[in-house]
Amino acid sequence: MTPHEILACIELGIYCILVIPVTLCTWHYLWKRQTGWLYLHAFTFAKILGPAIYLSISNQSNPSRDAQMAAQILYQIALGPLLSAALSFVNTSRSTSTSTSSRPEEEPLQLSSSAETARYSPLVQTTKGAPLHGLLRLLHPVVITGLVLGIISGIDRAPDSSGSLDDRKYVSGVSLAKASAALFFLVLVGITLGIVSLWKSRRQLSTVSCYITSCMAAIMPCLFLRVLYSILGASNQPSFLEYRRGNAGKFDVLRGSWVAYFFLGLVPQALVLGAYAGCGVLAWVRERRGKA
Repeated sequence: MTPHEILACIELGIYCILVIPVTLCTWHYLWKRQTGWLYLHAFTFAKILGPAIYLSISNQSNPSRDAQMAAQILYQIALGPLLSAALSFVNTSRSTSTSTSSRPEEEPLQLSSSAETARYSPLVQTTKGAPLHGLLRLLHPVVITGLVLGIISGIDRAPDSSGSLDDRKYVSGVSLAKASAALFFLVLVGITLGIVSLWKSRRQLSTVSCYITSCMAAIMPCLFLRVLYSILGASNQPSFLEYRRGNAGKFDVLRGSWVAYFFLGLVPQALVLGAYAGCGVLAWVRERRGKA
């Protein structure tokens, strides 16, 4: 097996394990309108399908073009749902119900009738009416745009049914990959600003929101490494002639340096998902104990 195939096996094992707590958290917190878990669920399945498809075609002498393209795209665009999840955990979307979720090591936070609970947000009463609040709400379409550009980029840089490449489509695909990476970086900056704005008030948040916000000190560097890998991959694309000769570039997910992917892709993403899942499970256990 090649190093990339070994990493694909490792990823498949990691995410097949993590999908269990993520699914439980999604089911539990979705009823509380914390939709960030849906994005984590989508990310987890993308990280299962990508390696699974890649391993299924790795030993084929003439693998399907569609399967190759699907594996490449799934590896690349999984960053989108991961950023959307982080953004959802720091964004506000107010609902009509109220909440009296308890805080770690403190008495339950009592909300007045005019202070409604946030749908999936740690930002309760901290950024209401602030310009940053509106900016963060606008970043979800930015993530979707980056996701769509990443998909189109993967399609444009893939060979057609006859195995040939279109030089104009390839150049266009490279440009779209750079635009996608730039948008993801913009979203990362917005998420960072949101975390900074609520950091001091994290103890006033609900249990799961407090845990997630506290863990952001470790999650954000991991997200930065993953976005950096996306930027390096987009900005170090080989020329059309080099690509036709089989040079995919050092930061190509499936054919580049496996060391770069391991430290900038696999490890950061797994740590982020593990941290989210751990926070969700611990908060759920604490809630259960509080009700006992």
